[in-house]
Amino acid sequence: MRKGFIVVFGLFFFITTAFAQKKRENVFLHPDKFYAKYFPNLKIKYNPSDSTYIKTYPKNYMTVALHLLAPKIYADLEPYNALQASSNLRTNINTITGLSFSYRHVTAGFALSLLPPVGDSPDFTHTRYRTATIKYKSPIYILTFKFMKIKGMTDVNAFNSLNPEQQTVPRADITIKEYQFEGIYNFSWKKYSYLATLDYTESQIKSRLGVMFKAGIYNQQLYSDTNLLSVPQRPYFEELNGISKMIGYNIKLSPGVGGNLVIKKHFYASFSIFSPLNLYVNRLYTMDENIVHKETSLQWVLDGSVSVGYYTDLFYTALRCEVDGRTAPLQTFTYTSVYNYIGLDIGYRFVAPRVIKKFYKDTMPPGM
Repeated sequence: MRKGFIVVFGLFFFITTAFAQKKRENVFLHPDKFYAKYFPNLKIKYNPSDSTYIKTYPKNYMTVALHLLAPKIYADLEPYNALQASSNLRTNINTITGLSFSYRHVTAGFALSLLPPVGDSPDFTHTRYRTATIKYKSPIYILTFKFMKIKGMTDVNAFNSLNPEQQTVPRADITIKEYQFEGIYNFSWKKYSYLATLDYTESQIKSRLGVMFKAGIYNQQLYSDTNLLSVPQRPYFEELNGISKMIGYNIKLSPGVGGNLVIKKHFYASFSIFSPLNLYVNRLYTMDENIVHKETSLQWVLDGSVSVGYYTDLFYTALRCEVDGRTAPLQTFTYTSVYNYIGLDIGYRFVAPRVIKKFYKDTMPPGM
């Protein structure tokens, strides 16, 4: 009798659980059902751009691009009263190779340093670089998430070396890791295309200037396996001695301006510049992850790019230069980081494969 009751109860539990699961289906795993349930009236449409100024390529086109970059990336820690003891951390990256893929409203890409350490200078440690980016874009706005990691830096300040015959201090244990989330709103999207020189899903066919606005949140981590400072410089840093990790949180609100100069509809020169003043929150950690200092300040930033290029309906190539420089004056020292890239972009447009179209249709909101 007891066994029969247990069997009947088990069947009842299984049936009711299955029924409940059917009723409570996870709509997050089914985009069409998710949008139908939570956004039944969602239908995103944009008025067309002014075709006198901007050419938009067909929706079924996909763009694949190769990016070859020569970077200059560094970080400086400078105490106010003893500049001779500054940390001048430099990377040892010759080239970065990246790929990006754009279809409709989405662009995804990655980049990394490919050259092995055999060609490194004996005074510099090898640097490994990798980054991944995903963008959601429309003619009006762009949302970007970016992850970047740089491992292995060299302090080029000879003052910090314990070896009088060596002018540098290789620090293979120092890493920079950064998470970025930012958005750009284009006030002049009808006649000025920021996408024209960003991912080439549009073309600027008549010269134009535009006003934009950028907002972003950034998390930058500078850390090492040991003390961030070398032995000779430690007495000159009141706050950093014994510190192994420095974490900064940036909040950016910035107006900007951009322009595309078009020559004979296929050649162009473009620029964009943002010069914001960020809110910067700094945290210093010891090896055992204890916070020993907190500080908030304003961070000066220069964010801009310049490019020249050539494009047709199916092909484009461009030379570009990008810079993102940040300086935060803290209580007893100044922290500066710079990301500068000079590169070559080569891209090709073609009709997207059927699997890409299907995946996009099955995952993106209606009207995208």
